[in-house]
Amino acid sequence: MKRKLVIVLVLFILVLSFTPVFNRWSSELKFNDPVLLDSVQLSNDCRILLGSHHSSEVIYQNNSFEFLADSFDVFSDINGFRPYPWGGEVFSGEISFLCSRDNYTGLGSFMIQGKQKDDHGAIAVPDLPLKPNVQPGGLYYLSFWVKYGIQEGGFRLTQQFFCKEDRKYPHYACYGTWIKGNSNERWEYVGLIVQAPIDVWKGDPVLELKGKGYVLVDNVYFGKIEIIKEVNKGEIL
Repeated sequence: MKRKLVIVLVLFILVLSFTPVFNRWSSELKFNDPVLLDSVQLSNDCRILLGSHHSSEVIYQNNSFEFLADSFDVFSDINGFRPYPWGGEVFSGEISFLCSRDNYTGLGSFMIQGKQKDDHGAIAVPDLPLKPNVQPGGLYYLSFWVKYGIQEGGFRLTQQFFCKEDRKYPHYACYGTWIKGNSNERWEYVGLIVQAPIDVWKGDPVLELKGKGYVLVDNVYFGKIEIIKEVNKGEIL
């Protein structure tokens, strides 16, 4: 009799322990969908004034992907190298990464490559504490020099923002236009301007690839900017 009571009690505890896990997972799935932000579009009479690079909270920003660490972690390339604090993130499929000597300037670049149309991954600063602190309400500009060849799918720039209570998933996101085709072995410049919401803490500069093909990235810029309006033959307002 006692043995039956113990078994029933254990089963009851197991049922209770699984219930809140299911509820947390269900609510997390809803929370995973970020609030979408619109990008800032410039008119022909406007230009941007760049501030300083601030793509991470480390001393050496490594925005040209020239410093390589022997990391051998999940964010490293196929040879175990990582252009720290940058790294590669695999969301699905057979996405791979390579620290390359094919560059726009300097000594190196970082490549993301997909083998199938459903492969999905990103180049980013993966560790939350290392993502750049941002000023709420500030205008932030993300840009890369890129060389690419896409057979299926495309790539895009993405800016995400975390609030202080966020841990794994960003509260806000702005997605750039999907870019397809190829650059015919030439380096091209791509950028995205977003205004940070007033309740954010961290930014998250990202280049995202979904599909079959490759993108080489170099000379990333992420930081605050000012928009200057030009009037009357070069005068500024």
